[in-house]
Amino acid sequence: MKLALCATVLLLLGISAQGTAATWRAERTVDPPALTSGSLGLLAGGEARYQFTKLAGSELVPGSFTQASLAISNAGTVDLSYQLAGAVNSATSPNAADQSLAKALRVAIYSGMSPAACDAYQPLTGELLYTGPLDAAARFEKARVLSAEPTPASEDLCVRVSVPAGAVQSAAGGKVALTLSFVGQQR
Repeated sequence: MKLALCATVLLLLGISAQGTAATWRAERTVDPPALTSGSLGLLAGGEARYQFTKLAGSELVPGSFTQASLAISNAGTVDLSYQLAGAVNSATSPNAADQSLAKALRVAIYSGMSPAACDAYQPLTGELLYTGPLDAAARFEKARVLSAEPTPASEDLCVRVSVPAGAVQSAAGGKVALTLSFVGQQR
């Protein structure tokens, strides 16, 4: 009886362990489309590293401002989105007055204002993109888009730098080297 039971179990295991296997293979030659690459180029003032001299030499006192236009353009062959990536004081070896002034300054960046109106110190108009202190984390609320075709797009910004009326006295005589950084990404 044990032998019959053992033989039945082995027979059932042998039957259930059997399986089927099949292999299929098919081939087809496909001609892939040509792959092309584009270039990505973001320029400020027509240059990759622009010296924003329109703001240089301003003798700002509390309650005053200076402003100047800045053209941002797509110099590549693909659409791109760009973003402000910081507004900082890049002065080398800033003294206490320089540091106080940098903390007091406010920056406002607008789009949609004509360069002539901006450079003539007319009231700011258009879309406010950034307003705040000098800050390495300064960003636009959303990235801006510049197309590449049919012709590369550009956008005129108006940059205003101001010293609030209530600026601390320790900022008097300070100097700032404003650096605006922008970053672009393929769209």
